[in-house]
Amino acid sequence: MLRKTARFLLISLLVAAATTSQAQRYFFENVAVRDGLPASKVYALLQDSTGLLWIGTEAGLANYDGNRVRAFGASDLLAPNGARSLFLDKEERLWVGHLGGGVSLREGNRFRALQLGTTPPAKDITGIAQDVRGDIWVSSFGDGAYRISNVPDEGPVEAGRFDEKDGLSLRITGITTLNDGRLLFLEANGDMKVWVPEKSKFVPFKPKGLPMLMGVTTVFQDSRDGLWIGTQSNGAVHVDSRTGNVVTYDIASALPSNFVMCFSEDEQGRIWVGTWDNGLARIEKNGIRRFNTGNGTHSQRMRCIARDREGNMLIGTHDAGLEIYKGDRFRSFTEEDHLVDKQVWAITETRDGHLWFGTNGGITILVPEANGAGTVRHLTMQGGQLTSNHVRALVEDARGHIWIGTEDGGLFDFDPNTFRPSNSLEVAGSIAENKVTALAVGNRGELWVGTINGLVHSVDGMIPTVMHVSDGLAGEHIAALYRDSKGVLWVGSSSGGVSLVEKGKAKALDLGFAYSPTCFAEDGQGRMWVGTEGRGVLVLKDGQQVAKYGMEEGLISNSIRALVADKAKHIWIGTNRGLNEWQPEKDQFIRYSARSGFTGIETKPNSVALAKNGDLWFGTANGAIAVGPPEGMNEAVPPTVAIRGLKVNLEDRSPKSNFELDHTESNMRIEYSSVSLSDPGAVRYQYFLDGLDKTWQPLTEETGVHYPSLPAGHYEFKVKAVGRSGMFSAEPAVLSFTILPPWYLSWWFLTIVAIVLVTGTISYVKVRERQLKLRNQILERRVDERTAEVVAQSKEIDGQKARIEELLLNILPKSVSDELRDTGKATARRYNDVTVMFTDMKGFTTMAEKMTPEQLVAELDECFVRFDHITARYGIEKIKTIGDSYMCACGLPSPVKHHALRAVLAAIDVREEMERWHNERKDSGKDSWVLRIGLHSGPVVAGVVGKSKFAYDIWGDTVNTASRMESSGAPREVNISGTTYELVKGHFVCDHRGQVEAKNKGKIDMYFVRRIKPEFSLDKNGFVPNERFLEEVGLSMELENMA
Repeated sequence: MLRKTARFLLISLLVAAATTSQAQRYFFENVAVRDGLPASKVYALLQDSTGLLWIGTEAGLANYDGNRVRAFGASDLLAPNGARSLFLDKEERLWVGHLGGGVSLREGNRFRALQLGTTPPAKDITGIAQDVRGDIWVSSFGDGAYRISNVPDEGPVEAGRFDEKDGLSLRITGITTLNDGRLLFLEANGDMKVWVPEKSKFVPFKPKGLPMLMGVTTVFQDSRDGLWIGTQSNGAVHVDSRTGNVVTYDIASALPSNFVMCFSEDEQGRIWVGTWDNGLARIEKNGIRRFNTGNGTHSQRMRCIARDREGNMLIGTHDAGLEIYKGDRFRSFTEEDHLVDKQVWAITETRDGHLWFGTNGGITILVPEANGAGTVRHLTMQGGQLTSNHVRALVEDARGHIWIGTEDGGLFDFDPNTFRPSNSLEVAGSIAENKVTALAVGNRGELWVGTINGLVHSVDGMIPTVMHVSDGLAGEHIAALYRDSKGVLWVGSSSGGVSLVEKGKAKALDLGFAYSPTCFAEDGQGRMWVGTEGRGVLVLKDGQQVAKYGMEEGLISNSIRALVADKAKHIWIGTNRGLNEWQPEKDQFIRYSARSGFTGIETKPNSVALAKNGDLWFGTANGAIAVGPPEGMNEAVPPTVAIRGLKVNLEDRSPKSNFELDHTESNMRIEYSSVSLSDPGAVRYQYFLDGLDKTWQPLTEETGVHYPSLPAGHYEFKVKAVGRSGMFSAEPAVLSFTILPPWYLSWWFLTIVAIVLVTGTISYVKVRERQLKLRNQILERRVDERTAEVVAQSKEIDGQKARIEELLLNILPKSVSDELRDTGKATARRYNDVTVMFTDMKGFTTMAEKMTPEQLVAELDECFVRFDHITARYGIEKIKTIGDSYMCACGLPSPVKHHALRAVLAAIDVREEMERWHNERKDSGKDSWVLRIGLHSGPVVAGVVGKSKFAYDIWGDTVNTASRMESSGAPREVNISGTTYELVKGHFVCDHRGQVEAKNKGKIDMYFVRRIKPEFSLDKNGFVPNERFLEEVGLSMELENMA
């Protein structure tokens, strides 16, 4: 009990000495004079249907597309002086009310100054609105109100004036359009009047329950029909239209000021109140939240508030330009809020809800309060609480102690009972160079410490141990530690990869490639997300990679610094260039940059914490950034995109569709943009010019496209935008136009030319026909006479020519014959792929002695005629016969792809033909001889030599080798060389004879061809090829002719 009391007193003293801080700074993006705004005083704000934001300032009108401010003035034909009020009518025309009484109207891209009636207003235009009948009302501060029913194309505008005689004051401070369409006019004395069209007069507006008010400055009606009235000294008054209840919000009820200038309503139905001297207030169910220069705004004096299509709140200030509030989601904690140093390297939330921030200047402890404020306490080396200010890791153990890891001061155990750190000597001795890189707690009393030389494991009551690569770690330099839902410790080693520590044993995880893990997080599916340096994010399941995400998939950078899962199990990814949120429902990434509110930009390694209230805290190079729950502003809105400008031949044109251009107007530049104030830098575009492009162009950041020379034709330009949510525009912006052809290519000119040409041609043909008929009659008679003579001579010549060609082709191949006929000579040619076949009759000499020369020649003629039929059938060129030898070759004079296959098929046919002839002779009692056949494949030279008695012949070693194949063969066998065998072995069954001695050739591999393989054979003996074989070698003879 005494110990708890002492701890309470100690903490109370420390808190008493702590600094009170706003504790969080909301993100207000500021657009000011430095960005091109004409003046710092903003009177009015309005967003048109294309998303463009119009800003009325003291020095004139401007618009803003999220990236660029464009100012408009007298040179753009506007009325002079500042823009006091803005209005967009039902026809999308922009009305501008000026200081000093001028009124301007924008139709399309053109402005013009309007003259209202014969006595136009000379005082400030304080409001513009449109009634239910479509009439435009203009109020002034000194000249009453004007009603405009019609706006002519030029000249003065007929306008009816209303003033005191009509029951309306001359000094009107503004017009409010009520939810039922009625127009409420606010007079300078605080009275409110409503125009009643049926009665054509103004009547006092006195809602039920409304008290007497003085100094009314503004009137606003919310989405629930509640009426809000701002005053100069009595704050804001809310009248419930349904119950008549009245509630006053003033300084006594936490409103920052009693001088209220403006109202608006956000997406959640909360009312925003702009005050004249103390910033903004937001009225919520649980109270009032204030916004001022102390927690985010750039001014204390507000003039107007509006809400854009994405839910951002737009605030016009009196002296700081435009403020854009993008929601509560991003809040910062910086040196302005008493953070000890802006470089935040470690964050943790303790069990009592305190936030600890480790920096280069020590530790800041933030005790947040419900209203957004808080107290701040520092632990520093200068204050005596630390021995090093460079804090790199923070973690709370089961006892509530905070472990502090430093860059150069080792590890400390911070005891909340004494509120001072102590050095663990046992662990300190195991930390190389006193440098702690990561911390994680395990079971009660268990601590894991990452160092530059291994992983330290400390358990209460035991001596610390150090794990190294030899113990299973992937690397010595520990970059990240993470304990998953199963109690497994994930260890990231720089340049080494990931290790898993389970039950005290480490095991390196091999993914098959090198990578440097930097951080870890576990998603709702139990998958482990591993951040890397340069490789994006790897997603692992059961030790295997199941997904990979990089910049191509939507990450803002591939250099991952921190990962964390929020309460909805969305994964948040801190990088060196901003923040990403992975939404598992859509498997898509949302980008957050500095302009989204993530002003820290560069996340520090593993400097992230999930708070109990759902906030995510990221340590960055510019303080700590809190990311809160979405609260309704996370609904993605498809971006709108619009054609902003058009230049034709470098001259501005109105970007209206369906226009025509001359053929000389082919140089075109089209400008477009999408306004996304939430994050303008995340917008990308895709465009497509139908009529020129075949498909959509790749995504680009460019907001314009140039076509330097478009041909004549009809075109339709389409462009769409995609924002940070990954959603494309619901509809693309479209610009249709036609470039007319030159007159000499126009349809009417081409038609005339065609008619003239056709008519002229017909006339010429008719005249020419008559001339030719007369001439032809004369020629026909001569032709008939000569024809009979020529026909007779021609027939005689043709017969002689045919006989000569037939004789020549019987001696020479046709190509050689043609060459001899045309040039008088034939050039010898080399053929690389030829199969040469030799046949020879065994026993020829013996039988020749028994025959007369006439009988011998007749016998040879009978055999060689049969050979001729076979070689012709297979497309084989007969070369010559020498005595009883027959030589032919396949593959010349025209190349043949399957020359070897054809030659072997022919050889088998020759062998079988000779076998039949032999049997016929034997049956008739006559003697006969048997045949040897040899084949070899290779290159030859073929041609005709000499000038007389032409003979086509072939030369080369291939011919000699083929001759040796024949002479080294056996009767009734087809003997082929090893070279030929390699070309035919897939189709024929062969017996290897080994290396046989050949005359003058040495030993040569030789094979006897036995038969065709069964799959290519038509008969069982394997002598007749089937249709498949014939088609393969390119032959188309009938099978029955082969049998």
